[in-house]
Amino acid sequence: MALFSERNGYVKVSDVIIKETITPEIENAIINKLEAWNENISGRVFPNPFIEIERAIWTYYLNKITTDFLYDYGEETILSEIYIKEKKNEWYRKLDYLEFFISTANIVAKEYTKSLCDGINHEFERLNYAYRIVENKIIPLTSEEEIKAIEVALTNENDSVRFHLNKALELLAQRPEGDYRNSIKESISAVEAFIRETTGEKDLKFNMLAQKGIELPSVLRQAFEKLYGYTCDKTTGIRHALMDDTHVPGAAEATFMIISCSAFINYLTAKKNK
Repeated sequence: MALFSERNGYVKVSDVIIKETITPEIENAIINKLEAWNENISGRVFPNPFIEIERAIWTYYLNKITTDFLYDYGEETILSEIYIKEKKNEWYRKLDYLEFFISTANIVAKEYTKSLCDGINHEFERLNYAYRIVENKIIPLTSEEEIKAIEVALTNENDSVRFHLNKALELLAQRPEGDYRNSIKESISAVEAFIRETTGEKDLKFNMLAQKGIELPSVLRQAFEKLYGYTCDKTTGIRHALMDDTHVPGAAEATFMIISCSAFINYLTAKKNK
């Protein structure tokens, strides 16, 4: 049975794909990864580069007096935790801080910086944060246009389309780990629902759209038929029982699918309403 939030579209895209803000969960994940990294390198490198990184941040990022910087061995992270958790600091300033930390770490402990970035990226993916660290820079992974595409598709007049997309969002946002395989299944089911209602066919037939006045460029139609084929492939486990060699989809694939399917539905709707 469809739940209230699924029927009425109360699963907000901005609550699932998090952009231009920073949640307490993401703050905690950043701090946890920084502290775990500190513990990991403290026994390998002397002096501990973590202290030097925070001293550099204190002096050259926050522009404070160097002699006022205090750090005790064995203590929890002081500067990072205070700055990341400080409510008065805007979300983008916190990411500035993290980026400065990483760029400084790449100077004083380059051989260990990749593990830090990988760990933070893993948490960003797990928490559906729309940013990633690439070449020691934090870049947006999901654009406003992509998020808008999902939001527009969620207003589609087809009840089944809205239901499947809301379910896809709900599964993507599931904690502690998203149900990415079933999220992908729900995303492609939204496309199926639109095409079946439009063509009146029980089976999914992209080529029948032309008879309803929706002419698709052949290459575009073939591209989406192949994308649909990906969800039906036995090695993905999306529409079939899991096998030993099943590919396990991640957050990136589930996010890509809900964006792509939403955009395709919006495109078909526009063509239909011409």
